[in-house]
Amino acid sequence: MPKKYLLLAASVLAVACWNSVGFHQGDEHFQLLEFANYRLGNTPAENLAWEYAAQMRPGTQPFLVFVVLRALGAVGLADPFLVALVLRLLSAGLFLYLAVRVYRNYAPAFADARWLRWLALLLLFSWVNVYSGIRFASENWSGMAFAFGFLLYPLPIRGAYTLTPRPAEAAGLWKVFAAGLLFGCSFVLRYQMALACVGLGAWLIFVGRESPRRLLATVAGGLVVVALGTVADYWLYGEWVNAPWNYLRVNLVEGKAATFGTQPWWGYFESIFERGVPPLSLVYLAAIGWFCYRYRRDPLTWAFVVFFVVHCLLARKDIRFLFPMLPFLPVAIVALARDLHARWGEAAFQRSWRRHATTFLWVLNLLLLASVAVRPMIVEVLAQRYVYYHYNEPLTLLADGKHIYTYSNLLIDFYRRPQGVTIVNQDRAEWPGECPTATCLYSEQTRSPNPPPGAKLVFSTRPAWAEPFNFGGWLDGMRWWYVYELP
Repeated sequence: MPKKYLLLAASVLAVACWNSVGFHQGDEHFQLLEFANYRLGNTPAENLAWEYAAQMRPGTQPFLVFVVLRALGAVGLADPFLVALVLRLLSAGLFLYLAVRVYRNYAPAFADARWLRWLALLLLFSWVNVYSGIRFASENWSGMAFAFGFLLYPLPIRGAYTLTPRPAEAAGLWKVFAAGLLFGCSFVLRYQMALACVGLGAWLIFVGRESPRRLLATVAGGLVVVALGTVADYWLYGEWVNAPWNYLRVNLVEGKAATFGTQPWWGYFESIFERGVPPLSLVYLAAIGWFCYRYRRDPLTWAFVVFFVVHCLLARKDIRFLFPMLPFLPVAIVALARDLHARWGEAAFQRSWRRHATTFLWVLNLLLLASVAVRPMIVEVLAQRYVYYHYNEPLTLLADGKHIYTYSNLLIDFYRRPQGVTIVNQDRAEWPGECPTATCLYSEQTRSPNPPPGAKLVFSTRPAWAEPFNFGGWLDGMRWWYVYELP
């Protein structure tokens, strides 16, 4: 892996971590940060997501958040925005290290310098990989844990239709046990990763013909982590629970997951096409399809075909559920390009329209990467950050509906100072006649601001620098957050 690529990638990741405040989806916040904040005594139990009462979410990642909160708090840095930044930086660091590991593992399969350069660039700068890679989300961390375990395991590669290189030398039981620990981490971070582990296990038994001793060592490593994960669940819920079974029972047996929306079995193909941004998404689909066909005896294919097919059969679908597959997407793309080159030859690749198409795809990817690096995930957090840093004393937030601390039907407590913000959410006519604290604020997300009389605008997500470019009133057609200080 060229050092100049690594240095540039580290810079891009640092910028993205700084700007990418908020979360991709509510679970990333409410089932990790708020759960840890609850254990600190700062989030009321009644404000937690319904999954807490169902005792169905893993306690491992909330415990990691708790440790970071305690560690930073011990040195006087108990700043929730700093904590979230540290978690993103940890994610980015693991993403960067994993990219190096994947590159080193698959470099023997791509001997040509061109394909090695493509592999390095895609591992480090694919917009969708960076988008997921900086998130402290279960989808990202579980996928990385599985990938580390997969790369560590001395796979008994044999026969045709495989791409994953065979290890240079045999390894002892300690290595498969360590890989089992990582597979166990993948499971306790996100239970659905059991599907990928089952697929890999099936390959080890039926294709790799792995020895029973090594299989047992792998399972033993996984069970050790599952036991530790159960202890983390006890820490989170205050009693011994079987969180994996509760997750399965509530979501599948009782059908709770389906209440959040259903799609037909082909829904993921539509989602990848739309959310992956065509024509890049067509490359993703083609690469995955080609890899699974051409390298059908590869352990990676077995692991993720089981993972993907079962997800397709489940009615509840969300594109983020497929994020654990992303660490190996660059491998599939380069394999497709290499195989097409081998079939058509260099002359076909040098045709002008193909060179222009390749250039266009790279430019589109870089534009999307720039967007990932500079924009926040949710703009509410920008307003929350302003309030946190500009108002130290207790204050009152008056609201007549949605306000900066609401998300869906939940309240965000993590980014509020403990006992620092009192929210009064009712009709304006019922607001108190005088501000009960030193400061009263009002917030609204709207196209047409309508603040209370005498209110002073102190913050807005509407960018002042864009006003000279408001041609046709495109800024006026968007909903922006406004925060006012009341008299």
